[in-house]
Amino acid sequence: MQDYASLLLNAINNYDPDNAHSIEALRDLVCWISDNEILKKDKLIAELLYIASQKMRVFGYNILNKYTEEPIPPIGSLDAISGPSIKNLYRSKVYSNNILDKTQHEVVDLFQSLDIRRLLVSAPTSYGKTFLMREIVFLNKERYDNILLVFPTVALLLENARMMEKFVSDNKLEYRIFKTVDAVNEDDEKKIFVFTPERALQLIATYPNLKIDFFFFDEVYKIDEDYCNDDSIELANQRYSNSQDFLNEDRGKTFRIALYLLSKTVEEYYLAGPNLSKDKFELGMKRFLELNKIEVKEINFEPTLRISVNAFSGKIEEKLPKFLLSAKNNALVPTGTKVNDRIEKVVSYIDEKNYGKTLLYCTSPSKVVEYSVKLANRETKNVMKSYPDNFKTFIEHIKQEYDIDNSVEKWSLIQVLEKGFGIHHGKLPKYIQQEILDQFNKGTFDILFCTSTIVEGVNTDAQNMVILNASKGRNKLTPFDIKNIKGRAGRYYHCFVGRVFYMQKELEIIENSDSLRLDFITYSNKDLNVIDLDNTEIQDLTSYNKQVKNARDEYVKSCFIPNDVFIKNRTVSRENQEKLARTLLNNEEFLKYSHWITYTVDVENFLYYHWISKILETFSTAGLIEENTRKKFSAIANNYYTGGFKAILKFEIDSYKKGKCKSIDDAYSRAFNSRRDILEHKIPKILSLFESIIVFVAQRKGINVDSFSLAKVRRYYETGVKTALGEALVEYGFPTDAIRRIEEKHKPLAYYTLLESKKYCLRNYKNDIENLLDKYENQLFIKALNAI
Repeated sequence: MQDYASLLLNAINNYDPDNAHSIEALRDLVCWISDNEILKKDKLIAELLYIASQKMRVFGYNILNKYTEEPIPPIGSLDAISGPSIKNLYRSKVYSNNILDKTQHEVVDLFQSLDIRRLLVSAPTSYGKTFLMREIVFLNKERYDNILLVFPTVALLLENARMMEKFVSDNKLEYRIFKTVDAVNEDDEKKIFVFTPERALQLIATYPNLKIDFFFFDEVYKIDEDYCNDDSIELANQRYSNSQDFLNEDRGKTFRIALYLLSKTVEEYYLAGPNLSKDKFELGMKRFLELNKIEVKEINFEPTLRISVNAFSGKIEEKLPKFLLSAKNNALVPTGTKVNDRIEKVVSYIDEKNYGKTLLYCTSPSKVVEYSVKLANRETKNVMKSYPDNFKTFIEHIKQEYDIDNSVEKWSLIQVLEKGFGIHHGKLPKYIQQEILDQFNKGTFDILFCTSTIVEGVNTDAQNMVILNASKGRNKLTPFDIKNIKGRAGRYYHCFVGRVFYMQKELEIIENSDSLRLDFITYSNKDLNVIDLDNTEIQDLTSYNKQVKNARDEYVKSCFIPNDVFIKNRTVSRENQEKLARTLLNNEEFLKYSHWITYTVDVENFLYYHWISKILETFSTAGLIEENTRKKFSAIANNYYTGGFKAILKFEIDSYKKGKCKSIDDAYSRAFNSRRDILEHKIPKILSLFESIIVFVAQRKGINVDSFSLAKVRRYYETGVKTALGEALVEYGFPTDAIRRIEEKHKPLAYYTLLESKKYCLRNYKNDIENLLDKYENQLFIKALNAI
């Protein structure tokens, strides 16, 4: 113990805030010692840890160590004054009990000092970039009337919307939070829009005259990648003809176009970039920063000690900092050669060492199932008895809600949960994802198999990350991906040490490669696709792409769709928009809709008369989707309307019985994918394009369609519900089919506001709602009503 005290004292005395080695040396010691409860009991070591945190101006260490004051009280009056004075200097303007670290304070000060307040912050994962965004908003609350916050996923959108609602309420601010464009109105009310890039583009197109005073853009590096998620992973080996490419565009284009347009029209903004030095920026990124006069702030300090662990060469080997006393005791532990043997050995190793909770990253949902089931099959202990009652109730709910002819008994999710492990991927219903994540964070189980869904901003308390695969669907992981995945092990303010287990040698090769670069292709010399070209002003292009743009503009002049129609679905090419317009200009095709579009669209009417089938037929006629896609989408949409998700699941289970699915898990996966990929994403995209083009064609024909809108229908497919209460419950994390039962039984809810709906439910709960829900749903329903 005395050796650690000497090492710590020496590192404090030699600390140089301008020397990276000195900073990392003190960081490693503080984190390593703080992670050891026995060492911290020594008063001298506790005092040195407190002093180190103060000296580094990394106050999270003392907060996590629960040092609200010096372990050894100061003797002199100056010492007694200096501690509180330092804290007051770095105290948060939003929440006075929060203390900003030195580099966080520098970011806020830098933004406020800029003549043109445009800042890109390059910092590690879990640095607190969104926390700093709230500091900036608060400091500029008198200047900013309309604020746009852009997050990469709906899950992050909802999480940050809740944080912003609390932020507004706690600070008695006058902002109203918006999560969807459909809810927006043009009035003088101060607004905070919390959107995905898709919704940001929809806002710009719907309200072109709206003045946004400030925007925040999270995970900027996604502008430069072929964005891949759980939905696209399972489609990796499918081949799409050009006719339906518009349904499968990489999201990277959406991120890129949204950032481009916002940076051109908004005066002040803050961009959250990856942990990357400016010398790794390529031409396009450099031009973007220069032309838009964006300042760059590089933060290289990582407050958590992250230990890399080699688990791919037959033995487990931790790469500890050499000056730590435990480094010489780092034994090599055999793991075996087969991947499932290695998984078992690594999990056992982590358990024996008491290293805490563990995430195991897998390339796809199918790999999550494969690895987790094989580990569960090797587990002999019965852990169900040790589970808390609410989690047992949740498992029973899943068994009842998703059972078709006892299929649930063969479903891997149930098998794995009952053996003490968790599964998390984007295909699972949102409330199941959330419940599993909550139970993991509470410590109900400490092993969670996951995909990229959980590492793209969803926060956990995991101390360990086991990276099983070097790919994300059909694509290799990028150095950015690996940095992001690593950053989920040992979150600052939750852990001092995070361990990252590499299960493939290739992971180290990718991470250490020179391919870690960031470009903004719009501003580069690289070939641009037509969608990027059509959304870029010519003066921002390089000389080569200016020539291409000039040629493209000649084609655009021959198009009869005007720009104000194109921009409503600007990630769909003009060619595809023109195809649909020409089809609808045909009188025979247009007559299908000519009467209907002159009225306000009622969601129930739309569903009952199967209008989606007619629209899909038009898309097929236009050559935008293939005939088998039309049949599939139509069947799924109509089955969902009549029988909810269970109707889709029954179809897939029946297909399994007929030998058309390779396993029960495959049947569940296909059913969940139908809801997530087709109902929640692709059909709304089809409806959005159809609405803008049919309105344009109708106006050309002199027909008044001012009352026509498919916004509510799109929201139905995106959420699965039809009421304000239903949407609020979905966002909270409540089962969609349970909401549908309530909506079906209680028709008046369709006409009520959220507040009116809550009062109605409280009045009618005991007599008419409680019996519609199972035990888990009833418990969750009461919590939800109190929270929404």
